[in-house]
Amino acid sequence: MVWMIKLALAWLLVSVCSDVSFAKGRFDCPSWSAERAKTELNLLTRALNDWDDAYRLRGESQVEDEIYDGLAAQQALWRGCFPSIAINESVADLAAEPPYSVVHPAAHTGLVKLADESAVQAWMSLRQGLWVQPKVDGVAVTLVYQNGRLVSAISRGSGERGENWTTRAQALPGIPQRLNTDLPQVIVQGELFWRLDEHVQQRDGGQNARAKVAGAMMSKALSPQSVERVAFWAWEWPDGPETMSERLSGLKEMGFSFGITQTHEVASLNDVTRWRGLWFEQPMPFASDGVVIRQGRRPPGENWSARPPIWAAAWKYPPPQQTAEVTSVAFSVGRTGRISAVAHLRPVTLGDKRVRRVSLGGLSRWRKLDVRPGDTVALTLAGQGIPRISRVVWRVAEREAIVVPDESHYHALSCWRPDEEGCLTQYLSRLVWLSGKEGLNLSGLSEKTWRSLIEGGQVPNLASWLALSRESIAGLRGYGPRSAEKLYGQIKAAKGRDAAQWLRGLGMTFVPISHIRQAGWERLAARDEKAWRRDAGLSESGARRALAFTQHPELHAAVERLKAEGVQGF
Repeated sequence: MVWMIKLALAWLLVSVCSDVSFAKGRFDCPSWSAERAKTELNLLTRALNDWDDAYRLRGESQVEDEIYDGLAAQQALWRGCFPSIAINESVADLAAEPPYSVVHPAAHTGLVKLADESAVQAWMSLRQGLWVQPKVDGVAVTLVYQNGRLVSAISRGSGERGENWTTRAQALPGIPQRLNTDLPQVIVQGELFWRLDEHVQQRDGGQNARAKVAGAMMSKALSPQSVERVAFWAWEWPDGPETMSERLSGLKEMGFSFGITQTHEVASLNDVTRWRGLWFEQPMPFASDGVVIRQGRRPPGENWSARPPIWAAAWKYPPPQQTAEVTSVAFSVGRTGRISAVAHLRPVTLGDKRVRRVSLGGLSRWRKLDVRPGDTVALTLAGQGIPRISRVVWRVAEREAIVVPDESHYHALSCWRPDEEGCLTQYLSRLVWLSGKEGLNLSGLSEKTWRSLIEGGQVPNLASWLALSRESIAGLRGYGPRSAEKLYGQIKAAKGRDAAQWLRGLGMTFVPISHIRQAGWERLAARDEKAWRRDAGLSESGARRALAFTQHPELHAAVERLKAEGVQGF
């Protein structure tokens, strides 16, 4: 009785947590009119139903599981944001289950999905007698045996009813056809999966294994490869003995192999985490997408219903990709005048990272992707764990107009001052490069520091900040005695850098710093195109760019300031 009370409390906890999460989501609702919300909801609902139809009726997986789940969650969020919006009847009709013909003798329940370790810990703390097993990535099925012989195979379908797969199941040697038992009837639930050789989930991913099984079971005739590869994983004996150990022992004696030896008793979160990591990283004969934690004692199968129970839950592996909704698109101009796009996202977790913004690269890639606010994108982790948008998986119908910077306005010699129209981001990029490792190599002069100095009117050009005194810095907003002294120390350090470091920081990146130091400013400034080609080995176009840089009036103005500050080499 005590454990039943605990399970009831756990179910309430799951429900409350779901409501809290949804309530939080309401603060992120899009600012759409009712008419637009209806249009967007109808289109997304129709797409989800079309994908469902393709999978259930034809065995075609037209979109990855994690993408489908993300878009289904997006639809649920929108429906919660606009509860008064009614979906068109023609669309809603598509959401109805196909007319499955066979009733399951025990309903398929589905699983609650636990998001992370803390959720798993909370779920486990209210239960006892727990077991863990791989969550095999296949197709759920019910097998019915009478007098030890397979007489029925039923697809999961709606959970209450499914399709008759008996003929195909009886042709698959990977499904036990006869059991070693005296029981008049045995009902087993499990997963039809595609057997793989030395499959490592972390390395190999899902390999479309589930779709292969679904396609095989819905095909007119089984292929030789399907006959060889499709096998059965037993994960429940609905009307079996009361305890998990007795059920596993009984299934093994009857002749089931997969699912028996891979189910283990666990006493703590550490136990579950250990098995989860092992199955994710080590070779297995199947694809899996997480683990299932089960209570050893649960109600008999006759009391099950087609909804997630309180005695079993799934903890999935980190998905190889994640979906995120784009809230805005912003543009920045780099030091050389290159324009980059950045997508701001509704925050999502990818791996161990919380992602709020992702670079889209240059304008050409942004135009190719055509990312707009409201779109849903697929995120992956590129090299060194950097989030990357791989594609747009859903586009909102109403495409928001975006003001894009004029590419013709920006180049390597534009924006030497912050007060020029549209120049703030490129000017800021120049300052960050100047103080960074490739320039003066100063510590503590971050983008945030430069931005505050610009806003305070202290950096009207690239060298004017050298004139700041302790007193003037201390009078700036946000600066106390210690921070003012630290900034003043960096200004003194900048005055101690030589002309070569300053010239490189100001943009002379087309020749090595050793060449700058050897030639000296006066000789560099006196060169013509021919001299740049001869003495620096530059191409014709490179020599023209070098000459344009060394003759630019803003550079000469900065050099005059540096001379006045006593910088060595000018």
